[in-house]
Amino acid sequence: MKRYFFIFVFLFSLSVVGAQQFGSQDSGGKLSPYQACYDVKFYDINLTIDTKEKAIGGSVIMRAQAVSDLSKILIDLDNTFQIDGVLLISKDKKEIDLKYSHDSGKVWVNFPYVIKQGEIFSTKIIYSGAPIVAKRPPWDDGFIWSKTKGGKDWVTVTCEGGGADIWWPCKDHPSDRADSVSLHFTVPADLICIGSGKLRSTIDNKNGTKTWNWYSSNPINNYCVMFYLGPYKAIDYDYTSVTGEKFPFTVWVLPESYDKAKAHSPQFLQHMKIQEELIGPYPFRAEKYAVVEAPHLGMEHQTAIAYGYGWKNDPQFEYDWLHHHEFSHEWFANLVACKDWSEFWIAEGLASYMQPLYLEKVFGKDTYFRYMGSIKRFSNKTPVAPRGEKTSGESYSLDIYYKGAWIVHTLRYYLGDDTFFNVLRRWAYPTEEMEKITDGRQCRFATTDELQEIAEKVSGKKLDWFFDAYLRYAKLPKLNAKISSNKIEMSWETESKLPFSLPVEIDYDDKPIYVEMKDGKGEYTLPPNADVVINRHDWILMDKVNYISITK
Repeated sequence: MKRYFFIFVFLFSLSVVGAQQFGSQDSGGKLSPYQACYDVKFYDINLTIDTKEKAIGGSVIMRAQAVSDLSKILIDLDNTFQIDGVLLISKDKKEIDLKYSHDSGKVWVNFPYVIKQGEIFSTKIIYSGAPIVAKRPPWDDGFIWSKTKGGKDWVTVTCEGGGADIWWPCKDHPSDRADSVSLHFTVPADLICIGSGKLRSTIDNKNGTKTWNWYSSNPINNYCVMFYLGPYKAIDYDYTSVTGEKFPFTVWVLPESYDKAKAHSPQFLQHMKIQEELIGPYPFRAEKYAVVEAPHLGMEHQTAIAYGYGWKNDPQFEYDWLHHHEFSHEWFANLVACKDWSEFWIAEGLASYMQPLYLEKVFGKDTYFRYMGSIKRFSNKTPVAPRGEKTSGESYSLDIYYKGAWIVHTLRYYLGDDTFFNVLRRWAYPTEEMEKITDGRQCRFATTDELQEIAEKVSGKKLDWFFDAYLRYAKLPKLNAKISSNKIEMSWETESKLPFSLPVEIDYDDKPIYVEMKDGKGEYTLPPNADVVINRHDWILMDKVNYISITK
């Protein structure tokens, strides 16, 4: 199967599943007042994973701060679970039973008194049950109860679209990610359990189980809180960041994959090195970087990405595209997170664009352009970054990946390489100081408007016309061109007659000329009978050129 067709099917399936499968499990959307009234600071997740019964059970403590006075809140948890109690943990650590109801994936929690604005409060939900099972991971969400070739249990979960509430109670909205998360997984003692963040300890319970204690000290998206369970073997690498810091760099593989993975995975070090050079240091140096073999294709789980591509290279471009894409999300998705699913092009578009940049560094500019040509397919049916709240299902489309990457490609053309690469780095880290931080303050939410502001500040150019035409509207700009014997006249045509002044590259006798398009119009005097080519190097994202007339 050709690589570009495979990726097309992969991303197209995500968009279809996002629109159709999530249903009641759809994440995000308009935030309920009963969730907007509190800000989550910390989750403590303590679960037993029963591989025989294919069930989980335990408790989740949520510590939050009241944004406004409140006496009732909403927490999300799938209805496949039975709740055995909802408790308020008082300041003196006493547990007080709370009144609650659980219906349609919503847990309504009532407090016996008003919690005042600014107060910190903690709730504890005790629950158990059989989580939904993913039928076609990662195309849909749920638990994956698999077996290795040796017959050992191999278990994980995917929940980006449906939300983490398919397996633990949380505030299921991208606008609120906890500052830190503590994870405790009790599992069969003969298996390894890899989690988010840093391993604090393992405890042998002397009953055939072991508890693995992980801690994420950085802000983390709910869907990136993760575990992987299996008979893993570690491949450890010695890696030094561009900052001079060393951090754990581990590839976790099944025993049957060890030799193949050991031969294949050294390129991951090069992925990391070039990425750090392009957009700044790896954000989670205080914890780790891990690649974990998973029984599904892949996902950008923070500090422990899921990998299921089979330890092989893409045959067309000779690199592991799956690892590189998911790994790039450590910057664009995990370091820089989206407040709403309507902004998710920031994660997918920018992560997608990091791939041709890597190929350019390793193989040269021709490979860069060849790659961009391989992903030039868009629907142009909905805006890449529509205004207003959206659910995960409403936001997923092929365009947030490929068109998002092409928009950034065209911005590079307009700004020039020196300015553009400075913009790209500041999109990841707005200041040089933030590149040095590892205590969580380096993480932030971003919006399309903020990216525009950063690009304008760095470049000194107004870019509202660029961002509006490409991101806020669906249709591509169309170029009208009239070529006569000694002149070319061009004009931009946009949806809703938006202003658009992108200069146009024309080429004759292998001589590139950039024609300014003030107020969307421009012209250039040509030598007699010049053979003109518009956008020869394919920098400009646009509809097909509309040649009004051609005379010689």
